[in-house]
Amino acid sequence: VMDQALYLYHSAVNADFALLTQPITTLNISHPESYALFQNSPVALIAQSLVDDGDAIPLNAFWSEDRKDIQTTTRSLDDLNAHGGEYVELLNAPLGWVFSNPMYSETDRLVPLSLVYSDSDKDSITSPFNAADVAALFNDDSVFRDTGSVIGWGKKGSCEMCNMATSETYPSAGGADCPTKCEEGKKCANAIYHVGADDEMQNTVGAENFLANMKLAGEVVTSFDSSVEPEFGTKVHVSFEYWCCYTDEELKTIKKVLDDWDWVPQDVTYDRAEVRIDNPNSDGTISHYSICIFLDEESNKRMMEYVGSIEAQIEAAGVKINNPREKQEPYHSTLAVVDGRNFPVEEALKKINELIAPGTWTGTETKLTLTKPTW
Repeated sequence: VMDQALYLYHSAVNADFALLTQPITTLNISHPESYALFQNSPVALIAQSLVDDGDAIPLNAFWSEDRKDIQTTTRSLDDLNAHGGEYVELLNAPLGWVFSNPMYSETDRLVPLSLVYSDSDKDSITSPFNAADVAALFNDDSVFRDTGSVIGWGKKGSCEMCNMATSETYPSAGGADCPTKCEEGKKCANAIYHVGADDEMQNTVGAENFLANMKLAGEVVTSFDSSVEPEFGTKVHVSFEYWCCYTDEELKTIKKVLDDWDWVPQDVTYDRAEVRIDNPNSDGTISHYSICIFLDEESNKRMMEYVGSIEAQIEAAGVKINNPREKQEPYHSTLAVVDGRNFPVEEALKKINELIAPGTWTGTETKLTLTKPTW
């Protein structure tokens, strides 16, 4: 159970960031009173005790009086001191336990804990923010290095800057929103509302507003990295359903249900931009981060109820729903895919959500009407 909150502190006096689970004033360090919460809410959560998993590793906190630096790391004390600093244990036990790699979870969204160094301040930041986001915090990329390393994975926190986590179906081993690898002879399929390419859907005020805002948001993304190709215009879509691991005969049955279904238009509105980490690369590295615009809670609830009625009809036709839509990512439109190892995801999300306020993606009084998906 990952319920031990991690808080990020900063001391201007010590020029030090610290990631800890307890009030810093109780610790035996120089100027503990100078440390203030950098984010008022937890930036991540970890397990309080050793989890029964060989992938779990301890997260420790060490103090260097020479450098006036608290370092939170999965490295050993001996390994840390091999690079100087004369660090000592700050506590008599680990802060808690993290995972060395993310895994599928129906309940927990996981975040990478990155360690980024500052040579000038002889400091480091351990947090869910990568090096690019750390640099953006200071509007100065010379304070901290432009690269960092992921030391472990914890549960997504609730802080203002905590808008990125693993997908609900990570690692998508079977395909989009299919968490497990399919057996031989089975495959995945989907049904999609092609909002930007469908004449009926795109020619409404709500759709025009949404498509215009997607283009504006895409320009925010490319202002950070011109090589990214945002989805706008005819590429804009909403995935209605992902079917996970079926035989060709089962997919024929599913498609017949869809062909016979009396489709009812659904009016939806959007909340805000967030990021989902979809899947690892073939070499085990993790870089595939999707910037998504999610429906608001009420719209998503209605869409889940609607797709649930179709799933019930599919099961009535004799095909079991292997991975119900409600267990997949909430309804959304993907804006762009970026390399989350070096793209300032939180900074980009902040600018997007400031530019286009939650609830206004389709206009202040208009909605996007989803008519009929294709499959």
